[in-house]
Amino acid sequence: MNSVPVCIVHLQWKGPFSWTEKDGLNGPIDYGIYQIYGCHAVYGVDTLLYIGKASKQTFATRLNQQVDWNFHQDLQRLSVYVGRCSGWEGTPAIDVWEDQIDRAEKLLILAHMPAHNAQKSIDWNDPSLQEFHVLNWGCYRSLLPEVSGWRHTSKFDNETGYQPFRYLPQ
Repeated sequence: MNSVPVCIVHLQWKGPFSWTEKDGLNGPIDYGIYQIYGCHAVYGVDTLLYIGKASKQTFATRLNQQVDWNFHQDLQRLSVYVGRCSGWEGTPAIDVWEDQIDRAEKLLILAHMPAHNAQKSIDWNDPSLQEFHVLNWGCYRSLLPEVSGWRHTSKFDNETGYQPFRYLPQ
């Protein structure tokens, strides 16, 4: 029996915002996960380039720290989408909320492997991700609508132990 409870996080996505419009994402709800789309030399135009998080600072503050994007070969067409945690029960305690943002970012990176997230080391065996699920709503762009730790971690990697079901007529 697994001691880590199943956790489901809902992300409500908005966008696109241009690279210059990102400065307006500085309000009390402007925290969560973000995606950056743009041109990639191998994958082409309008490609998912990066997934990041803004948990202790607003999207505007976090995105302005990423100065390398200012030198992107097609800066005018960079676009940003922001995902805010949402739910029926209101905002959870800050430590719970920050943990959920952290795990959501990791799981989304594992599932989508954006071109510029290659430097991020994420453990496929992380038990905290195995029972974690992200449901994407709104303008989630190229992301899968549902991302499950059951599917995108090592939780069920032991396929050699699986046995095919046998047809047993009655």
